Amino acid sequence: MNTNSSAEVHPLAAADTFWVMGDQVRKRGKLEGTAFNVIDVIVPSGSGTPPHTHASPEIFRILEGTVRIWSMAGGKPVETNAAAGDVVTIPAHAPHAYQNVGPVQAIMMAIVDDDMIAFFEAAASNEAPKGPPTPEAIGRIMSLTASHGIKILQAA
Repeated sequence: MNTNSSAEVHPLAAADTFWVMGDQVRKRGKLEGTAFNVIDVIVPSGSGTPPHTHASPEIFRILEGTVRIWSMAGGKPVETNAAAGDVVTIPAHAPHAYQNVGPVQAIMMAIVDDDMIAFFEAAASNEAPKGPPTPEAIGRIMSLTASHGIKILQAA
């Protein structure tokens, strides 16, 4: 038992909020003394990530909406339409992606490590995007993924 840890939780109104490409990220909490962070990810209809890998495992709990999560399991692609209440885990180095396939925004609570938080903060924008990502924005994100150990894969 780690008696030096405490949980730091941020109410929604006080959470650091920023955008990574089209998704809004809210830092909601951290288990001090560990690498565990809790974030909310607000995913607009049609938004998501390209297939990618990274060393950090992730846990997603869908709070609202429906998110299609693609991953590789046993060398075969698996797609899951996760709805409110569903929990999906992504192991370290597993190819995966997600997309909001519903007509309204989806909200996921995610548990991620400090490495993923560092990527999100480096990629952050303080303003919501005003349309599809520009080639410059895509180039910036691609550069950041490479420097944070994230590998973008070809489409699933």
